[in-house]
Amino acid sequence: MGGMRIHERLVDMTTVMKLDQRAENQSYPGNIGRAVRPGHLIQLFHDGERLIPIMKGVESPDTLFSITRDGPNDPLLVSLYQYWQQNYPEAGQPYWTTRSWSMLTWQPLYLAFVCVYSVQAVPPLSQIVQQYNNEGWVAGYSFSQNSKWCEGNTQKLIQCAGRELVELYEDLREQMAQHIRIRPGFTRQLLADTVLAVLLRYHNTLPERLPAEAVSQHAVWWLESLGLPAKHINTLYRDEEGQWQQMRVSCCMHYRRDDGKYCANCPKNKI
Repeated sequence: MGGMRIHERLVDMTTVMKLDQRAENQSYPGNIGRAVRPGHLIQLFHDGERLIPIMKGVESPDTLFSITRDGPNDPLLVSLYQYWQQNYPEAGQPYWTTRSWSMLTWQPLYLAFVCVYSVQAVPPLSQIVQQYNNEGWVAGYSFSQNSKWCEGNTQKLIQCAGRELVELYEDLREQMAQHIRIRPGFTRQLLADTVLAVLLRYHNTLPERLPAEAVSQHAVWWLESLGLPAKHINTLYRDEEGQWQQMRVSCCMHYRRDDGKYCANCPKNKI
Protein backbone atom coordinates (compact mmCIF):
# COMPACT_ATOMS: atom_id res chain seq x y z
CA MET A 1 0.00 0.00 0.00
CA GLY A 2 2.90 2.38 0.63
CA GLY A 3 3.83 2.40 -3.05
CA MET A 4 0.22 2.92 -3.99
CA ARG A 5 -0.15 5.95 -1.68
CA ILE A 6 2.99 7.54 -3.10
CA HIS A 7 1.79 6.95 -6.62
CA GLU A 8 -1.67 8.29 -5.80
CA ARG A 9 -0.22 11.76 -5.33
CA LEU A 10 2.06 11.51 -8.35
CA VAL A 11 -0.64 10.82 -10.89
CA ASP A 12 -2.42 14.09 -10.09
CA MET A 13 -1.16 15.45 -12.35
CA THR A 14 -8.49 -4.42 -25.17
CA THR A 15 -9.52 -5.06 -27.74
CA VAL A 16 -7.02 -3.33 -29.96
CA MET A 17 -8.47 -1.08 -32.65
CA LYS A 18 -7.72 -2.36 -36.11
CA LEU A 19 -6.80 0.52 -38.35
CA ASP A 20 -6.05 -0.01 -41.99
CA GLN A 21 -2.71 1.15 -43.35
CA ARG A 22 -4.17 4.30 -44.82
CA ALA A 23 -5.64 5.42 -41.50
CA GLU A 24 -2.37 4.72 -39.71
CA ASN A 25 -0.40 6.72 -42.24
CA GLN A 26 -2.73 9.66 -41.78
CA SER A 27 -2.21 9.49 -38.02
CA TYR A 28 1.54 9.98 -38.08
CA PRO A 29 3.61 12.86 -39.47
CA GLY A 30 7.27 12.51 -40.40
CA ASN A 31 8.65 9.00 -40.52
CA ILE A 32 5.40 7.12 -40.53
CA GLY A 33 3.97 3.88 -39.24
CA ARG A 34 6.82 1.38 -39.14
CA ALA A 35 6.11 -2.06 -37.77
CA VAL A 36 7.13 -2.38 -34.15
CA ARG A 37 10.63 -3.66 -33.56
CA PRO A 38 10.79 -6.20 -30.73
CA GLY A 39 13.36 -4.04 -28.96
CA HIS A 40 10.96 -1.09 -28.81
CA LEU A 41 8.36 -2.99 -26.82
CA ILE A 42 10.95 -4.56 -24.52
CA GLN A 43 12.51 -1.18 -23.81
CA LEU A 44 9.10 0.40 -23.19
CA PHE A 45 8.22 -2.31 -20.67
CA HIS A 46 11.57 -1.95 -18.93
CA ASP A 47 11.84 1.84 -18.81
CA GLY A 48 8.17 2.35 -17.96
CA GLU A 49 8.36 0.04 -14.96
CA ARG A 50 11.63 1.63 -13.86
CA LEU A 51 9.97 5.06 -13.85
CA ILE A 52 6.83 3.84 -12.02
CA PRO A 53 6.95 0.24 -10.70
CA ILE A 54 3.19 -0.39 -11.02
CA MET A 55 3.27 0.63 -14.71
CA LYS A 56 3.90 -2.89 -15.96
CA GLY A 57 3.69 -3.89 -19.58
CA VAL A 58 2.19 -7.28 -20.41
CA GLU A 59 1.99 -9.24 -23.64
CA SER A 60 -1.39 -10.84 -22.94
CA PRO A 61 -3.84 -8.60 -21.06
CA ASP A 62 -6.70 -9.84 -18.89
CA THR A 63 -9.56 -9.02 -21.24
CA LEU A 64 -12.11 -9.24 -18.41
CA PHE A 65 -10.61 -6.14 -16.77
CA SER A 66 -9.34 -4.30 -19.84
CA ILE A 67 -10.17 -0.67 -20.59
CA THR A 68 -9.82 0.27 -24.23
CA ARG A 69 -10.69 3.15 -26.48
CA ASP A 70 -13.45 1.27 -28.26
CA GLY A 71 -14.79 -0.53 -25.19
CA PRO A 72 -17.18 -1.77 -24.07
CA ASN A 73 -16.00 -0.12 -20.85
CA ASP A 74 -19.23 0.82 -19.07
CA PRO A 75 -19.05 -1.75 -16.22
CA LEU A 76 -15.42 -0.90 -15.48
CA LEU A 77 -15.92 2.86 -15.67
CA VAL A 78 -18.87 2.63 -13.29
CA SER A 79 -16.84 0.42 -10.95
CA LEU A 80 -13.93 2.87 -11.03
CA TYR A 81 -16.13 5.83 -10.09
CA GLN A 82 -18.06 3.92 -7.44
CA TYR A 83 -14.86 2.81 -5.75
CA TRP A 84 -13.82 6.39 -4.99
CA GLN A 85 -17.39 7.41 -4.21
CA GLN A 86 -17.91 4.59 -1.71
CA ASN A 87 -14.49 4.76 -0.06
CA TYR A 88 -14.40 8.56 0.30
CA PRO A 89 -18.04 9.68 0.59
CA GLU A 90 -17.02 12.84 2.44
CA ALA A 91 -14.96 14.09 -0.52
CA GLY A 92 -17.94 14.65 -2.77
CA GLN A 93 -18.51 14.58 -6.51
CA PRO A 94 -15.62 16.94 -7.45
CA TYR A 95 -13.12 14.50 -5.92
CA TRP A 96 -14.77 11.34 -7.25
CA THR A 97 -14.78 12.72 -10.78
CA THR A 98 -11.25 14.13 -10.67
CA ARG A 99 -9.81 10.98 -9.12
CA SER A 100 -11.56 8.65 -11.54
CA TRP A 101 -10.44 10.66 -14.56
CA SER A 102 -6.86 10.88 -13.30
CA MET A 103 -6.79 7.13 -12.79
CA LEU A 104 -8.13 6.52 -16.27
CA THR A 105 -5.65 8.80 -18.04
CA TRP A 106 -2.36 8.93 -16.10
CA GLN A 107 -0.75 5.86 -17.63
CA PRO A 108 -0.90 6.73 -21.36
CA LEU A 109 0.61 10.14 -20.60
CA TYR A 110 3.55 8.73 -18.66
CA LEU A 111 4.09 6.12 -21.36
CA ALA A 112 4.13 8.86 -23.98
CA PHE A 113 7.12 10.42 -22.24
CA VAL A 114 8.92 7.10 -21.95
CA CYS A 115 8.33 6.50 -25.66
CA VAL A 116 9.55 9.93 -26.75
CA TYR A 117 12.61 10.25 -24.53
CA SER A 118 13.70 6.67 -23.90
CA VAL A 119 12.41 4.40 -26.66
CA GLN A 120 12.49 7.19 -29.29
CA ALA A 121 9.50 5.67 -31.03
CA VAL A 122 5.79 6.07 -30.29
CA PRO A 123 3.18 3.30 -30.54
CA PRO A 124 -0.48 4.03 -31.32
CA LEU A 125 -1.23 5.21 -27.79
CA SER A 126 -4.92 5.52 -28.62
CA GLN A 127 -5.00 1.72 -28.91
CA ILE A 128 -3.57 1.05 -25.46
CA VAL A 129 -5.11 -1.77 -23.44
CA GLN A 130 -5.20 -0.70 -19.78
CA GLN A 131 -5.73 -3.03 -16.85
CA TYR A 132 -8.20 -2.24 -14.06
CA ASN A 133 -7.72 -3.99 -10.71
CA ASN A 134 -11.36 -3.53 -9.65
CA GLU A 135 -10.24 -1.54 -6.59
CA GLY A 136 -9.97 1.96 -8.01
CA TRP A 137 -6.62 1.52 -9.73
CA VAL A 138 -5.80 1.50 -13.42
CA ALA A 139 -2.26 0.17 -13.84
CA GLY A 140 -0.67 -2.19 -16.32
CA TYR A 141 -0.99 -2.06 -20.09
CA SER A 142 -0.32 -3.71 -23.41
CA PHE A 143 -0.10 -2.89 -27.11
CA SER A 144 -0.63 -5.10 -30.11
CA GLN A 145 2.64 -6.57 -31.33
CA ASN A 146 1.41 -5.88 -34.87
CA SER A 147 0.92 -2.15 -34.30
CA LYS A 148 2.77 0.55 -36.22
CA TRP A 149 5.10 2.88 -34.34
CA CYS A 150 5.95 6.47 -35.22
CA GLU A 151 9.63 7.38 -35.58
CA GLY A 152 11.39 10.69 -36.16
CA ASN A 153 13.05 13.50 -34.25
CA THR A 154 11.87 14.54 -30.79
CA GLN A 155 9.45 17.19 -32.01
CA LYS A 156 7.85 14.76 -34.47
CA LEU A 157 7.54 12.12 -31.76
CA ILE A 158 5.82 14.60 -29.45
CA GLN A 159 3.41 15.46 -32.26
CA CYS A 160 2.62 11.77 -32.74
CA ALA A 161 2.13 11.19 -29.03
CA GLY A 162 -0.05 14.26 -28.58
CA ARG A 163 -2.32 13.36 -31.47
CA GLU A 164 -2.83 9.85 -30.15
CA LEU A 165 -3.52 11.05 -26.60
CA VAL A 166 -6.09 13.60 -27.75
CA GLU A 167 -8.03 10.92 -29.63
CA LEU A 168 -7.86 8.48 -26.72
CA TYR A 169 -8.84 10.99 -24.05
CA GLU A 170 -11.76 12.40 -26.00
CA ASP A 171 -13.21 8.93 -26.57
CA LEU A 172 -12.76 8.03 -22.90
CA ARG A 173 -14.29 11.32 -21.77
CA GLU A 174 -17.34 10.73 -23.94
CA GLN A 175 -17.73 7.28 -22.43
CA MET A 176 -17.40 8.65 -18.89
CA ALA A 177 -19.93 11.37 -19.73
CA GLN A 178 -22.56 8.66 -20.15
CA HIS A 179 -22.40 8.15 -16.38
CA ILE A 180 -21.19 11.40 -14.79
CA ARG A 181 -20.89 15.07 -15.65
CA ILE A 182 -17.38 15.61 -16.99
CA ARG A 183 -16.82 18.72 -19.11
CA PRO A 184 -14.15 19.04 -21.85
CA GLY A 185 -12.87 22.26 -20.27
CA PHE A 186 -12.33 20.44 -16.98
CA THR A 187 -10.36 17.58 -18.53
CA ARG A 188 -8.28 19.90 -20.70
CA GLN A 189 -7.23 22.00 -17.73
CA LEU A 190 -6.24 18.89 -15.80
CA LEU A 191 -4.29 17.67 -18.82
CA ALA A 192 -2.40 20.95 -19.16
CA ASP A 193 -1.27 20.78 -15.55
CA THR A 194 -0.50 17.08 -15.69
CA VAL A 195 1.56 17.10 -18.88
CA LEU A 196 3.78 19.86 -17.49
CA ALA A 197 4.07 18.04 -14.16
CA VAL A 198 5.17 14.87 -15.95
CA LEU A 199 7.62 16.90 -18.03
CA LEU A 200 9.27 18.24 -14.87
CA ARG A 201 9.26 14.85 -13.23
CA TYR A 202 10.93 13.30 -16.25
CA HIS A 203 13.50 16.10 -16.30
CA ASN A 204 14.26 15.62 -12.60
CA THR A 205 14.47 11.84 -12.92
CA LEU A 206 16.45 11.66 -16.17
CA PRO A 207 18.11 15.05 -16.73
CA GLU A 208 20.50 13.54 -19.24
CA ARG A 209 17.55 12.87 -21.55
CA LEU A 210 15.67 16.10 -20.83
CA PRO A 211 18.15 18.78 -19.68
CA ALA A 212 17.05 21.95 -17.91
CA GLU A 213 17.74 24.18 -20.89
CA ALA A 214 15.34 22.13 -23.05
CA VAL A 215 12.39 22.13 -20.64
CA SER A 216 10.78 25.35 -21.85
CA GLN A 217 10.87 24.44 -25.56
CA HIS A 218 9.66 20.92 -24.93
CA ALA A 219 6.81 22.24 -22.81
CA VAL A 220 5.70 24.35 -25.78
CA TRP A 221 5.83 21.31 -28.07
CA TRP A 222 3.77 19.18 -25.69
CA LEU A 223 1.11 21.85 -25.23
CA GLU A 224 0.88 22.35 -28.99
CA SER A 225 0.62 18.63 -29.68
CA LEU A 226 -2.29 18.33 -27.26
CA GLY A 227 -4.08 21.39 -28.62
CA LEU A 228 -3.73 23.22 -25.30
CA PRO A 229 -3.34 27.01 -24.88
CA ALA A 230 0.23 28.26 -24.91
CA LYS A 231 -0.51 30.39 -21.84
CA HIS A 232 -0.02 27.32 -19.65
CA ILE A 233 3.73 27.67 -20.18
CA ASN A 234 3.52 30.54 -17.70
CA THR A 235 2.81 28.09 -14.89
CA LEU A 236 6.44 26.95 -15.11
CA TYR A 237 9.16 28.97 -13.43
CA ARG A 238 12.64 28.60 -12.00
CA ASP A 239 13.23 29.00 -8.28
CA GLU A 240 16.15 30.78 -6.63
CA GLU A 241 18.34 27.73 -7.15
CA GLY A 242 17.50 27.52 -10.83
CA GLN A 243 15.30 24.44 -10.46
CA TRP A 244 12.15 24.18 -12.55
CA GLN A 245 8.90 24.43 -10.57
CA GLN A 246 5.20 24.52 -11.42
CA MET A 247 2.20 26.37 -10.03
CA ARG A 248 -0.90 24.40 -10.96
CA VAL A 249 -4.11 26.01 -12.17
CA SER A 250 -6.29 22.96 -11.45
CA CYS A 251 -6.88 21.06 -8.22
CA CYS A 252 -6.76 17.31 -7.65
CA MET A 253 -9.32 17.71 -4.83
CA HIS A 254 -7.30 15.50 -2.48
CA TYR A 255 -7.82 18.04 0.30
CA ARG A 256 -11.54 17.15 0.36
CA ARG A 257 -10.80 13.75 1.88
CA ASP A 258 -10.74 13.36 5.66
CA ASP A 259 -7.12 12.22 5.37
CA GLY A 260 -6.27 14.71 2.63
CA LYS A 261 -4.43 17.99 2.46
CA TYR A 262 -3.47 20.64 -0.07
CA CYS A 263 -0.61 19.93 -2.45
CA ALA A 264 2.31 22.35 -2.13
CA ASN A 265 1.59 23.90 -5.53
CA CYS A 266 -2.22 23.76 -5.32
CA PRO A 267 -4.01 26.93 -6.48
CA LYS A 268 -6.38 26.52 -3.50
CA ASN A 269 -3.52 26.48 -1.00
CA LYS A 270 -3.46 29.93 0.56
CA ILE A 271 -0.91 29.11 3.23
